[in-house]
Amino acid sequence: MNKPVVLQNGEWLFPIMFWTKPANLPFINERDKLGLSADQVRALVHDRSILRGANVFCSTDRGRTFTMLGQARFPDADLPTEHMLIERRDGRLWMLVRTRYGIGSTISTDGGRTWSPPRDSGIAHPSTHFFIRRLGSGRLLLVKNAPPKGKDRSHLTAFLSDDDGRTWIGGLLLDDRVNVSYPDGVQSGEGLVRVVYDRERFTAREILMAAFREEDVRAGTCVSADARLRIVVNRAGP
Repeated sequence: MNKPVVLQNGEWLFPIMFWTKPANLPFINERDKLGLSADQVRALVHDRSILRGANVFCSTDRGRTFTMLGQARFPDADLPTEHMLIERRDGRLWMLVRTRYGIGSTISTDGGRTWSPPRDSGIAHPSTHFFIRRLGSGRLLLVKNAPPKGKDRSHLTAFLSDDDGRTWIGGLLLDDRVNVSYPDGVQSGEGLVRVVYDRERFTAREILMAAFREEDVRAGTCVSADARLRIVVNRAGP
């Protein structure tokens, strides 16, 4: 689900999650009226119990082959999922994981083979998807929900870090509405960051985009000439 990272040594690392809880396709089939038969549901559910958890796979030949490096072992009760990887400047790998309490954290000092005991990252966040990425400047970009009440999927906000995620500065509010979630982004060669996200996936069913620069995040408001927020990319029909 999440983007791979390319390490300084050229390795490609992929965060690949197998849920620790049973597959929910039967529930999704009923809820979303997919019309799958019982045989089709069984054919689409694969029990990979040995891989259940936050796995890291590696390619050293630019994607021709892949090898599993290791797995961060979060307790099943934490409902770990949707992990992302960052290579810190000191060479250590930092994994952030969506959990029931927000965002969990673990560190690898051997290239992703073993991971430290997981702990709360200290980054306040509801139990939903977030996005983190190193920018061309070397700073980290974090896009997460920052709701005043602490639990809503609202107030999607972008932050920067100059110290590899130990502290966060700025705070550009991308969308303050309820049920804005699942951010993902990319930075162009000219420095413009584009973040896509969804809103009200069962009613409005919108995909939106925000375009901004680091100075906008640092200032907490759009100060660059090409910054734009709440651009509707797609709106699903009935």
